[in-house]
Amino acid sequence: MKRLFLLSFLLLLFGFGGGLGCTNVSASKNSVKTESVMSRNNTEIKFSEVRRLNRDVSLKEYTILQSFEETVKLYRLMEDKRFSRSAPIPTLDENEFLLVLKPRLKTQPYGDIEIQKIEEVKSVLNVYYKEINNEEYLLNREKNPILILKVEGEIPSGVKLITS
Repeated sequence: MKRLFLLSFLLLLFGFGGGLGCTNVSASKNSVKTESVMSRNNTEIKFSEVRRLNRDVSLKEYTILQSFEETVKLYRLMEDKRFSRSAPIPTLDENEFLLVLKPRLKTQPYGDIEIQKIEEVKSVLNVYYKEINNEEYLLNREKNPILILKVEGEIPSGVKLITS
């Protein structure tokens, strides 16, 4: 009797409940896609993080690197003399460039940044980021986060850093 009750309970749970759950999930996915397509006037850009560090070097808030020679020059500038080997220098494929970010932190002086998304609006990259807590930077009193991103696409005419 127990087995029969357990078996019928499982059939009800997975047989009927599973089907209804899938329908609701797919319906919500469709509505999300529709909203994002309707509100999307900008082009979202693909990117990947190449390197993250904290060094007091003279850099602008953003720098665009288009060649291997420019990248080597930057890596020499960021080189840490305490180590005998440097970080691997990234190479660029066709239709890629490096974006070096060194924002001025507003809310957390010893924090770090996290990129949420990058959009292109009229040949300008809008980089949306948020300041995050970094215990290592706080402990060592480091306040110069640098983030190097590999970005796919055409070279922009400018970059706008936007905190969120």
